[in-house]
Amino acid sequence: MQTARYIRHALAGLILATPALAMAQSGGGVDAAGPVVEADWVLEHRDEVTLVNASRRPSNYDDTGFIAGAPFVGMGEFLTERPGMKDNIRYLMPSAAEFEAVMQGLGVDAGDHVVIAPAGDAVYGDATVASRLYWQLRYYGHDAVSVLNGGVAAWAAAGGETASSPAASDGGGSYTAGSPRDGLLATTDEVEAVIAGDASAALVDNRPLQQFTGLAGRDYVDGLGHLPEARPLPFNLFVAPRDGIVYWRTPEQVQNIVGAMLPRMDGPVIDYCNSGHVSSLAWFAMSEIGGMPDVALYDGSLHEWTLDGDRSLVIGQ
Repeated sequence: MQTARYIRHALAGLILATPALAMAQSGGGVDAAGPVVEADWVLEHRDEVTLVNASRRPSNYDDTGFIAGAPFVGMGEFLTERPGMKDNIRYLMPSAAEFEAVMQGLGVDAGDHVVIAPAGDAVYGDATVASRLYWQLRYYGHDAVSVLNGGVAAWAAAGGETASSPAASDGGGSYTAGSPRDGLLATTDEVEAVIAGDASAALVDNRPLQQFTGLAGRDYVDGLGHLPEARPLPFNLFVAPRDGIVYWRTPEQVQNIVGAMLPRMDGPVIDYCNSGHVSSLAWFAMSEIGGMPDVALYDGSLHEWTLDGDRSLVIGQ
Protein backbone atom coordinates (compact mmCIF):
# COMPACT_ATOMS: atom_id res chain seq x y z
CA MET A 1 0.00 0.00 0.00
CA GLN A 2 2.83 2.39 0.83
CA THR A 3 4.53 1.76 -2.52
CA ALA A 4 1.25 2.23 -4.39
CA ARG A 5 0.70 5.52 -2.57
CA TYR A 6 4.16 6.73 -3.62
CA ILE A 7 3.41 5.86 -7.24
CA ARG A 8 0.11 7.76 -7.16
CA HIS A 9 1.97 10.73 -5.66
CA ALA A 10 4.67 10.52 -8.31
CA LEU A 11 2.23 10.45 -11.18
CA ALA A 12 -0.27 12.96 -9.82
CA GLY A 13 -0.36 16.06 -11.95
CA LEU A 14 2.34 14.97 -14.38
CA ILE A 15 2.00 16.36 -17.88
CA LEU A 16 3.08 14.11 -20.74
CA ALA A 17 6.40 15.00 -22.30
CA THR A 18 6.06 17.40 -25.21
CA PRO A 19 8.21 18.11 -28.26
CA ALA A 20 9.63 21.11 -26.38
CA LEU A 21 11.46 18.79 -23.97
CA ALA A 22 14.56 18.05 -25.98
CA MET A 23 14.81 21.45 -27.60
CA ALA A 24 14.92 23.03 -24.18
CA GLN A 25 17.73 20.67 -23.22
CA SER A 26 19.57 20.84 -26.52
CA GLY A 27 19.81 24.53 -27.19
CA GLY A 28 20.62 25.62 -30.72
CA GLY A 29 23.69 23.73 -31.98
CA VAL A 30 25.13 20.26 -31.88
CA ASP A 31 27.74 21.22 -29.29
CA ALA A 32 24.96 22.17 -26.88
CA ALA A 33 22.80 19.09 -27.54
CA GLY A 34 21.46 17.43 -24.40
CA PRO A 35 20.82 13.76 -23.66
CA VAL A 36 17.42 13.91 -25.41
CA VAL A 37 16.88 15.55 -28.79
CA GLU A 38 13.71 16.08 -30.79
CA ALA A 39 13.03 14.88 -34.32
CA ASP A 40 12.74 18.46 -35.61
CA TRP A 41 16.14 19.28 -34.15
CA VAL A 42 17.74 16.19 -35.73
CA LEU A 43 16.19 17.06 -39.10
CA GLU A 44 17.72 20.52 -38.83
CA HIS A 45 21.15 19.12 -37.91
CA ARG A 46 21.04 15.91 -39.97
CA ASP A 47 24.41 16.54 -41.63
CA GLU A 48 26.09 17.27 -38.27
CA VAL A 49 25.15 14.11 -36.40
CA THR A 50 25.60 10.36 -36.85
CA LEU A 51 22.32 8.49 -36.53
CA VAL A 52 22.18 4.86 -35.40
CA ASN A 53 19.02 2.76 -35.30
CA ALA A 54 19.27 0.72 -32.09
CA SER A 55 16.79 -1.72 -30.62
CA ARG A 56 16.65 -5.33 -29.46
CA ARG A 57 16.07 -6.75 -32.94
CA PRO A 58 15.40 -5.46 -36.47
CA SER A 59 11.78 -6.64 -36.38
CA ASN A 60 11.06 -3.95 -33.78
CA TYR A 61 11.05 -1.53 -36.73
CA ASP A 62 8.42 -3.41 -38.72
CA ASP A 63 5.76 -0.80 -37.95
CA THR A 64 7.98 2.30 -38.05
CA GLY A 65 10.67 1.66 -40.60
CA PHE A 66 14.30 2.66 -40.02
CA ILE A 67 15.76 6.13 -40.31
CA ALA A 68 16.90 6.22 -43.92
CA GLY A 69 20.66 6.21 -44.35
CA ALA A 70 21.37 5.08 -40.79
CA PRO A 71 22.76 1.65 -39.81
CA PHE A 72 21.23 -0.67 -37.22
CA VAL A 73 22.75 -2.29 -34.14
CA GLY A 74 20.96 -4.90 -32.04
CA MET A 75 21.37 -5.18 -28.28
CA GLY A 76 23.10 -8.53 -28.56
CA GLU A 77 25.79 -6.98 -30.74
CA PHE A 78 27.08 -4.62 -28.04
CA LEU A 79 26.82 -6.93 -25.02
CA THR A 80 28.94 -9.90 -24.04
CA GLU A 81 29.00 -12.81 -21.56
CA ARG A 82 31.44 -14.66 -19.35
CA PRO A 83 31.37 -17.87 -17.28
CA GLY A 84 29.86 -17.68 -13.80
CA MET A 85 29.74 -20.18 -10.95
CA LYS A 86 26.34 -21.63 -11.92
CA ASP A 87 25.96 -20.62 -15.56
CA ASN A 88 27.18 -18.11 -18.12
CA ILE A 89 26.57 -14.50 -17.11
CA ARG A 90 25.06 -12.76 -20.12
CA TYR A 91 24.08 -9.20 -21.06
CA LEU A 92 27.35 -7.69 -19.78
CA MET A 93 29.38 -4.67 -20.81
CA PRO A 94 31.95 -5.70 -23.42
CA SER A 95 35.62 -4.87 -23.17
CA ALA A 96 36.80 -1.55 -24.56
CA ALA A 97 38.25 -3.28 -27.62
CA GLU A 98 35.03 -5.22 -28.30
CA PHE A 99 32.84 -2.14 -27.96
CA GLU A 100 35.23 -0.10 -30.05
CA ALA A 101 34.97 -2.64 -32.86
CA VAL A 102 31.14 -2.47 -32.80
CA MET A 103 31.05 1.31 -33.01
CA GLN A 104 33.72 1.43 -35.70
CA GLY A 105 31.73 -1.16 -37.64
CA LEU A 106 28.77 1.22 -37.57
CA GLY A 107 30.96 3.90 -39.14
CA VAL A 108 31.11 6.05 -36.00
CA ASP A 109 34.11 8.38 -35.85
CA ALA A 110 35.81 9.66 -32.73
CA GLY A 111 34.40 13.18 -33.01
CA ASP A 112 30.87 12.25 -34.07
CA HIS A 113 27.79 13.34 -32.18
CA VAL A 114 25.85 10.08 -32.06
CA VAL A 115 22.05 10.16 -32.00
CA ILE A 116 20.53 6.83 -30.99
CA ALA A 117 17.15 6.10 -32.58
CA PRO A 118 14.97 3.33 -31.14
CA ALA A 119 11.83 2.38 -33.06
CA GLY A 120 9.94 4.63 -30.66
CA ASP A 121 6.74 2.63 -30.18
CA ALA A 122 7.76 0.40 -27.25
CA VAL A 123 9.54 0.75 -23.91
CA TYR A 124 10.94 -2.69 -23.07
CA GLY A 125 13.48 -3.90 -25.62
CA ASP A 126 13.45 -0.59 -27.47
CA ALA A 127 13.73 2.58 -25.38
CA THR A 128 15.64 0.44 -22.86
CA VAL A 129 18.13 -0.62 -25.54
CA ALA A 130 18.73 2.98 -26.59
CA SER A 131 19.47 3.95 -22.99
CA ARG A 132 21.78 0.96 -22.55
CA LEU A 133 23.83 1.90 -25.63
CA TYR A 134 23.93 5.51 -24.43
CA TRP A 135 25.23 4.36 -21.02
CA GLN A 136 28.00 2.30 -22.60
CA LEU A 137 29.11 5.20 -24.79
CA ARG A 138 29.26 7.46 -21.74
CA TYR A 139 31.07 4.77 -19.72
CA TYR A 140 33.77 4.63 -22.36
CA GLY A 141 34.15 8.39 -22.44
CA HIS A 142 32.03 9.44 -25.43
CA ASP A 143 29.94 12.40 -24.27
CA ALA A 144 28.70 13.51 -27.69
CA VAL A 145 25.62 11.29 -27.63
CA SER A 146 21.86 11.80 -27.43
CA VAL A 147 18.70 9.71 -27.69
CA LEU A 148 16.04 10.67 -30.22
CA ASN A 149 12.85 11.44 -28.31
CA GLY A 150 10.09 9.20 -29.68
CA GLY A 151 12.53 7.36 -31.92
CA VAL A 152 11.74 6.64 -35.55
CA ALA A 153 8.01 6.95 -34.86
CA ALA A 154 8.48 10.62 -33.93
CA TRP A 155 10.97 11.10 -36.77
CA ALA A 156 8.42 9.88 -39.32
CA ALA A 157 5.69 12.06 -37.79
CA ALA A 158 8.00 15.07 -38.20
CA GLY A 159 8.52 14.30 -41.88
CA GLY A 160 11.80 12.41 -41.62
CA GLU A 161 12.56 9.88 -44.34
CA THR A 162 12.31 6.21 -43.40
CA ALA A 163 13.32 2.99 -45.12
CA SER A 164 12.19 -0.62 -44.86
CA SER A 165 15.73 -1.73 -44.02
CA PRO A 166 18.69 -0.06 -42.32
CA ALA A 167 21.61 1.30 -44.28
CA ALA A 168 24.59 -0.96 -44.75
CA SER A 169 27.72 0.38 -43.10
CA ASP A 170 31.13 0.16 -44.69
CA GLY A 171 32.66 0.28 -41.22
CA GLY A 172 36.00 1.94 -40.87
CA GLY A 173 34.93 4.42 -38.20
CA SER A 174 37.62 6.00 -36.04
CA TYR A 175 35.70 5.72 -32.75
CA THR A 176 38.06 5.01 -29.86
CA ALA A 177 36.94 3.85 -26.44
CA GLY A 178 38.29 6.07 -23.70
CA SER A 179 39.23 5.24 -20.14
CA PRO A 180 36.30 3.64 -18.31
CA ARG A 181 34.34 5.92 -16.01
CA ASP A 182 34.14 3.69 -12.97
CA GLY A 183 31.64 5.99 -11.28
CA LEU A 184 28.96 4.98 -13.78
CA LEU A 185 29.34 1.25 -13.11
CA ALA A 186 28.54 -0.65 -9.91
CA THR A 187 30.16 -4.06 -9.43
CA THR A 188 29.00 -7.02 -7.36
CA ASP A 189 31.76 -6.31 -4.85
CA GLU A 190 30.48 -2.76 -4.44
CA VAL A 191 26.90 -3.94 -3.99
CA GLU A 192 28.05 -6.48 -1.39
CA ALA A 193 29.87 -3.70 0.46
CA VAL A 194 26.69 -1.61 0.55
CA ILE A 195 24.62 -4.51 1.89
CA ALA A 196 27.30 -5.31 4.50
CA GLY A 197 27.29 -1.70 5.67
CA ASP A 198 30.86 -1.08 4.53
CA ALA A 199 29.81 1.44 1.87
CA SER A 200 26.96 3.91 1.59
CA ALA A 201 24.56 3.96 -1.35
CA ALA A 202 20.85 3.56 -2.05
CA LEU A 203 20.05 0.32 -3.86
CA VAL A 204 17.19 1.07 -6.26
CA ASP A 205 15.26 -1.76 -7.92
CA ASN A 206 13.96 -0.65 -11.32
CA ARG A 207 11.97 -3.78 -12.19
CA PRO A 208 8.17 -4.04 -12.23
CA LEU A 209 6.68 -4.22 -8.74
CA GLN A 210 5.60 -7.86 -9.23
CA GLN A 211 9.26 -8.79 -9.51
CA PHE A 212 10.40 -6.57 -6.65
CA THR A 213 7.85 -8.14 -4.32
CA GLY A 214 8.71 -11.69 -5.41
CA LEU A 215 5.36 -12.42 -7.04
CA ALA A 216 7.13 -12.98 -10.37
CA GLY A 217 10.65 -13.45 -11.66
CA ARG A 218 12.78 -14.21 -14.69
CA ASP A 219 14.25 -17.59 -15.55
CA TYR A 220 17.81 -16.25 -15.75
CA VAL A 221 17.68 -15.07 -12.13
CA ASP A 222 18.08 -17.77 -9.47
CA GLY A 223 15.40 -16.76 -6.99
CA LEU A 224 12.61 -14.30 -6.29
CA GLY A 225 12.61 -10.97 -4.50
CA HIS A 226 15.09 -8.12 -4.33
CA LEU A 227 18.42 -7.09 -2.84
CA PRO A 228 18.38 -6.46 0.92
CA GLU A 229 17.30 -2.91 1.79
CA ALA A 230 16.55 -2.08 -1.85
CA ARG A 231 13.78 0.37 -2.67
CA PRO A 232 11.47 0.11 -5.72
CA LEU A 233 11.39 2.60 -8.56
CA PRO A 234 10.00 0.95 -11.73
CA PHE A 235 11.74 2.00 -14.92
CA ASN A 236 8.56 2.65 -16.91
CA LEU A 237 7.61 5.63 -14.73
CA PHE A 238 10.19 7.66 -16.62
CA VAL A 239 8.52 7.51 -20.02
CA ALA A 240 5.24 8.97 -21.22
CA PRO A 241 3.73 7.13 -24.21
CA ARG A 242 1.35 9.26 -26.23
CA ASP A 243 -0.46 8.43 -29.46
CA GLY A 244 1.57 5.26 -29.80
CA ILE A 245 4.93 7.02 -29.42
CA VAL A 246 7.19 6.66 -26.38
CA TYR A 247 8.49 10.01 -25.14
CA TRP A 248 10.77 10.75 -22.20
CA ARG A 249 9.54 12.68 -19.19
CA THR A 250 10.88 16.17 -18.56
CA PRO A 251 13.65 16.90 -16.04
CA GLU A 252 11.11 18.32 -13.57
CA GLN A 253 8.90 15.26 -13.91
CA VAL A 254 11.84 12.92 -13.37
CA GLN A 255 12.85 14.83 -10.25
CA ASN A 256 9.27 14.75 -8.91
CA ILE A 257 9.02 10.99 -9.47
CA VAL A 258 12.31 10.33 -7.70
CA GLY A 259 11.35 12.63 -4.84
CA ALA A 260 8.01 10.87 -4.37
CA MET A 261 9.31 7.32 -4.71
CA LEU A 262 12.57 7.79 -2.83
CA PRO A 263 11.84 10.42 -0.17
CA ARG A 264 14.73 11.65 1.95
CA MET A 265 17.24 9.94 -0.30
CA ASP A 266 20.68 11.47 -0.19
CA GLY A 267 24.00 10.24 -1.53
CA PRO A 268 25.04 7.74 -4.20
CA VAL A 269 22.50 5.57 -6.01
CA ILE A 270 22.93 2.13 -7.57
CA ASP A 271 20.23 1.22 -10.08
CA TYR A 272 19.67 -2.46 -10.83
CA CYS A 273 17.21 -4.85 -12.47
CA ASN A 274 17.42 -8.46 -13.65
CA SER A 275 20.29 -7.99 -16.09
CA GLY A 276 21.29 -4.31 -16.30
CA HIS A 277 18.96 -3.75 -19.26
CA VAL A 278 15.84 -1.93 -18.04
CA SER A 279 17.74 -0.28 -15.20
CA SER A 280 19.74 1.58 -17.86
CA LEU A 281 16.53 3.46 -18.67
CA ALA A 282 16.15 4.50 -15.03
CA TRP A 283 19.84 5.45 -14.91
CA PHE A 284 19.41 7.55 -18.07
CA ALA A 285 16.37 9.34 -16.65
CA MET A 286 17.82 9.93 -13.20
CA SER A 287 21.39 10.81 -14.15
CA GLU A 288 21.10 12.38 -17.59
CA ILE A 289 17.61 13.90 -17.74
CA GLY A 290 17.09 14.54 -14.02
CA GLY A 291 20.67 15.66 -13.43
CA MET A 292 21.18 13.54 -10.31
CA PRO A 293 24.83 13.09 -9.30
CA ASP A 294 26.42 9.78 -8.32
CA VAL A 295 24.05 7.40 -10.09
CA ALA A 296 25.63 4.09 -11.11
CA LEU A 297 24.29 1.05 -12.96
CA TYR A 298 24.84 -2.48 -11.61
CA ASP A 299 25.76 -4.12 -14.90
CA GLY A 300 25.09 -7.81 -14.23
CA SER A 301 22.31 -7.01 -11.73
CA LEU A 302 20.41 -9.97 -10.24
CA HIS A 303 21.49 -12.28 -13.05
CA GLU A 304 25.11 -11.94 -11.92
CA TRP A 305 24.21 -11.65 -8.23
CA THR A 306 22.45 -15.02 -8.13
CA LEU A 307 24.44 -17.04 -10.70
CA ASP A 308 27.99 -16.00 -9.92
CA GLY A 309 28.06 -16.65 -6.19
CA ASP A 310 26.11 -18.11 -3.28
CA ARG A 311 23.86 -15.12 -2.74
CA SER A 312 20.17 -14.90 -2.04
CA LEU A 313 17.36 -12.39 -2.50
CA VAL A 314 14.83 -11.25 0.07
CA ILE A 315 11.07 -10.81 0.08
CA GLY A 316 9.95 -7.94 2.28
CA GLN A 317 12.45 -5.83 4.18
